[in-house]
Amino acid sequence: MAPRLVVLGWDSATFDIVDPLILQGRLPVLAGMIERGSRAPLRSTWPPMTDCAWTSAFTGRNPGAHGIFGSWYRAPGAYECRYFSSRNRMASAAWELGDERRWLLWNIPMTFPPAAMNGVMVAGYGAPPGARFCAPDAFQDELQRKWDPADLLDRAPHGSLEGFKKELLDGLAHQAEALPWAAREAGADCVAVVWPHVDRAQHFFWRFRGTNHPLASAVDEVYEAMDRATGRIVEAFPDADVLVVSDHGAGPLQGDVNVGAWLAANGRAAYGKKKTSLAVRAAWAMPPTVRRLGRRLAPGAAQRTMGATLSGQLGSFDWERTDAFLGVHSDLWLNLEGRERTGSVTASDAPEVLEEVRAGLLGLRDPRDDAPLFAAAHRRADIYSGPAIDLAPDLILDSWSAGYRVAPGREASNQLVVPPAQLAGVGQAWSSDHRPLGIFVAAGPRIARGESDELALYDVCPTSLALLEQPVPPDLDGRVADRVIEREWLEAHPVEKGTGGGTRSVEGGYSQEEAASVAAHLKDLGYIE
Repeated sequence: MAPRLVVLGWDSATFDIVDPLILQGRLPVLAGMIERGSRAPLRSTWPPMTDCAWTSAFTGRNPGAHGIFGSWYRAPGAYECRYFSSRNRMASAAWELGDERRWLLWNIPMTFPPAAMNGVMVAGYGAPPGARFCAPDAFQDELQRKWDPADLLDRAPHGSLEGFKKELLDGLAHQAEALPWAAREAGADCVAVVWPHVDRAQHFFWRFRGTNHPLASAVDEVYEAMDRATGRIVEAFPDADVLVVSDHGAGPLQGDVNVGAWLAANGRAAYGKKKTSLAVRAAWAMPPTVRRLGRRLAPGAAQRTMGATLSGQLGSFDWERTDAFLGVHSDLWLNLEGRERTGSVTASDAPEVLEEVRAGLLGLRDPRDDAPLFAAAHRRADIYSGPAIDLAPDLILDSWSAGYRVAPGREASNQLVVPPAQLAGVGQAWSSDHRPLGIFVAAGPRIARGESDELALYDVCPTSLALLEQPVPPDLDGRVADRVIEREWLEAHPVEKGTGGGTRSVEGGYSQEEAASVAAHLKDLGYIE
């Protein structure tokens, strides 16, 4: 049996890069798909962050319904952070909404730890080195007999950037070889894949574009490798409908905005004692291999180090004198009485305080060129709905559309905008960050030809279900993108309405040991300050 649907995630891909490369003849596979199929801009969710966005794509629901608001989140009622995992997802995903189709899931964010399903789950994204990341578990042993797990998992530039580019290119080649084998072994009707390689390349190589640097073409080369890998999949499954989607786009990172310092300067926050000790900073300055050895030899000390790191993620504020603070992904919170441990803002004062902070942030400009630092500031109720809305922040600041990042830089400073900081664990600064608009390209026997209006990332789930002839729950936030499906086929196979989308039981987060291991891995990847 061959898959009838393949969803290929080109994480962070943007038409700003794709279209010039197509004109140059450098993405022949994607160009061919567009010529015989459909394309559309794809609007991401808030925040446009990998874990949150891909969860929205495969559940068809907003974060208020599925409960994943980013990679990290501000722990409820605490001034520290936690890492989301597959155990925190509340909404059913596409592979859980119908039981007639078998799936192969490959490195989908927020599927680790893996769970039993109708098919095979390779939950490598977010899995720390040495973890068991497949369900059924025995599939991992078969996989590792043929391929090195390092080529199948996420990477970060711990050596030279030149070496990192080679690792990305080699990893894509290996995964393009492994996927058809895995799909056949799984007996999959649908294959869903997320490749993070473009995202990693853009974060670290964007600054070299248009220069004479040896890595000037690195971003383009990774796009070309992604195109070749996609070609391997299209050739392996010629009768399948193939959807190429990105969870968000990308663009140059103009700088880091120290919102914490601005809040302090405007009397809405107060700094206290710096929490991160010299010992903790020294531990993170060690090479990743040394830190991994330390975690094996002294797990208790490693967990204490990670605990100190998590408790310092929100900045060194005096919480009793702080009215508003930042989370992890441009999320702003009021220090609300009754909700926070030492809340300072009453429920009656909250609307006025929030509007004051919101208006002030929207008026901020980059002192270097007078550019606005935030394109919008979204209130919770305006963008979220569902049973997890209490986990949502009071405001989501749209720094991405303007080209800025809110984190890191929450310590006292006279500078509002600073150059992007080097990320702990990798010793490199990002020069690109996410944008809210990604790509959608589709081709196959059931796909219509032509360019479509903007689609929503939420539409990926119901559109996939319709192409698989599975019932589509009516209460999803997304809708079937019928404009990209052949009219004749859709008339002969009308979309069947299912029951409600359903919820999953939340099994709780990681154990302390798991959390330390995963958090250390993400710090090595550069995703924790």
